Amino acid sequence: MRKSIFLFLLFLPGFVIAQNNGLLSYQQAVAIALKNNFDILIAANQAEILNKENQLGNAGFFPTLDFNASGNAASNTTRQEFANGQTVNRPGVISTNISAGAFLSYTVFDGWKMFATKERLRLLAEQGELSFKLQIETVIENLTLAYYQIVRQEQLIRGIRSAMEVSEERIQLAEKKLQIGSGSKVEVLQGKLDLNAQKANLIQQQNLLREFRQNLLLLMQSDSKGPFSVDSNFVFDPLEAMDDIQSRVERNNRNLLSLQKGISIIRQQQRDIKSQQYPRLVINNGYAFGRNQSTAGFALFNQNIGNNLGFVFTWNIFNGWNTRRQLLVADLQLKQKNLEVDQMKASLFTAVDIAYMRWLGDREALSLEEANILLAEQSLFIMRERMKLGLGNYLELKESQSSYEAAISRLVTARYNLKESETKLKRITGKFVD
Repeated sequence: MRKSIFLFLLFLPGFVIAQNNGLLSYQQAVAIALKNNFDILIAANQAEILNKENQLGNAGFFPTLDFNASGNAASNTTRQEFANGQTVNRPGVISTNISAGAFLSYTVFDGWKMFATKERLRLLAEQGELSFKLQIETVIENLTLAYYQIVRQEQLIRGIRSAMEVSEERIQLAEKKLQIGSGSKVEVLQGKLDLNAQKANLIQQQNLLREFRQNLLLLMQSDSKGPFSVDSNFVFDPLEAMDDIQSRVERNNRNLLSLQKGISIIRQQQRDIKSQQYPRLVINNGYAFGRNQSTAGFALFNQNIGNNLGFVFTWNIFNGWNTRRQLLVADLQLKQKNLEVDQMKASLFTAVDIAYMRWLGDREALSLEEANILLAEQSLFIMRERMKLGLGNYLELKESQSSYEAAISRLVTARYNLKESETKLKRITGKFVD
């Protein structure tokens, strides 16, 4: 599964932000981040390493075969005296020694250690896959919040521009009233002050927008320098029932699954330690060639060639209770890991309850703000028409405009808050990587 995901990311076509007139969709942003983000690439590489380690040969199932060869030559002065009175005394004696052979060693029984090792390697590979998916979830969560932070900022800027249009209309109306003698210079000046304040706020919000765009590009690891825009609307997904959410937490939360995988790894480590209590049988087989040759001495020529078969049987009877100590430590580690799993479950269920209740509250708040913005728009429209007819006054229009601006800000914030709650729930339940 991890390999297929990695291959999908590897061959994913690169999206260019300049496409579609500079529009960067949420799906494109996610695709770019999954392909380029350094944290994901590092996690994928680490998972691949653990996957490569998960081999039968690494667990000790296969024999080892070695080929060795050596040789030497020497020139010595040889003096030998034998029991029969014969004496050899010769300088410059040349001697050569050549040996070569292939040697096979196979562990027939090691207390089932190789089986425990193979299972541990498999579990480590699965844990690496979980870490890989966990990193993907982290990146998608951060990218989602960064993307919709830009959406919120662009909506807020549009709201400021809309309010600026009202201020400009106020100034025009105040100047006309002043020209015909029914207005006051104060209304013109106050209108210009309000417009300048809105312009200053617009500059600040545009600076924030540029920062948010840079943060998004950093998450995507994109080297694009051109301007881009995002989808202008918030998109919300339907929420599951609370029972389904809690069930998904136990099935899909990668932090919890990784801890549970750690319990299984410790159990295989216990099997590995227990293997020390059993004997070990190794069969050795070798085919060797050896030749010794000398121009003087007792043996002038000696050559051996053939097969050698043997075994090694070992059984540790006593090692200072180290095996017992290691098993006790492993039991404590297992107990600790179980406690960590229980703690994680309690923490996750509490977090999902809080996130769910926050989602419900944010959804209700958004409904209220959507109703409020309609009321504020109607109120502002009526006041603008009354001012055109000469029925309204400056203070009423200013108050209606202030209510409209506040309603826009609250509405945009409510939309982002709901998206943030939804993203939090998706992360806890593992829905980003199904």
